[in-house]
Amino acid sequence: MAEIRATYTALISALELTREDSLRRSQTLADLVLAEWSAGARAKLNSTRPAYLRSLQVRSVTERGFVCGLPASPSTAVIAHMAEQGMGSGGIGTTGPYDVRQYLLRSSTRNIRRSKTGKLYLHVPFSHDPKRVKSQYGARIRQAMQRLKATTTDADRRTRWGGSLEANQVPKLKPHHVSDPLAGMVRLASTYSKSASGKPRTQTAGYRTWRTASYSNTDPKAWVSDGIRARRIADDVLRELPNLVAMVF
Repeated sequence: MAEIRATYTALISALELTREDSLRRSQTLADLVLAEWSAGARAKLNSTRPAYLRSLQVRSVTERGFVCGLPASPSTAVIAHMAEQGMGSGGIGTTGPYDVRQYLLRSSTRNIRRSKTGKLYLHVPFSHDPKRVKSQYGARIRQAMQRLKATTTDADRRTRWGGSLEANQVPKLKPHHVSDPLAGMVRLASTYSKSASGKPRTQTAGYRTWRTASYSNTDPKAWVSDGIRARRIADDVLRELPNLVAMVF
C-alpha cells in the first residue's frame, strides 16, 4: 500500500458538523497524516529519503475524507515506490536479487546509447555525500574531493570538465567490481552572481561518478542487486491513524 484513504461520513453525521467545519477538520487531519508519514520516512530512509519526501502528497481533501500518500502510479515516483514496497526480481512490490540492467537497458530509457556492435549501454550517475565519504574513508579523501578543479556547464549547456579523483584511493566495495566507488569522481559546480570583487562566484553543487551499465560485462555478479527491502512506512502511519483522528474530531 502506498496511500491512505480515509472517510468518516458517519462520524461527521454523529457530531452534526457543518460542511465548512468538516472540510477544515478533514484538511487538518490530512496534514497531520502527511506530517506523520514524512517523519516516518526521515526515520527509516537514508539515500532514498529526498526522493521519497518529494513524492509524498495530499492528493485530495473533501469534507468527508482525504487521500494522502505516494502517487498512485509507481512510474511517476519510482524510487519512492521502491523504498515503500520493495524491489525484487519481479519488479516493484517483489523481493529477491535481480539484474538491474534489465530495467536500465531499455530502448525507451533516457540517455541510453548503442555501441558500434549494436549493444545498448548507459552511463549511470551516482551522487556522493561528502559527510558520508569522510565518515567512511577519512578526511584525506574528503580534502582530495574539495581540491578537485570544478566541472561546470556553460550557457550553451556544454560541460567544461575539471579534475577527477584517481582510482584506487579507496577499496572496492565488492571483489567483482571493475573499480572502486570513488574512481573518476568530479566536483560539480555552478556559477552565481558576481562577488564584491567583480568575479563570478562558483559554488560546489555536488560530487558525482558514472558507471557504465551494459551486457559487455559478462561477470555473473555484475549489476546484480540484492533487492530493496520494503519499508512499509504507510503501515506505520495507518496504525497511528486512530490517534490522529482523535486529535481532530
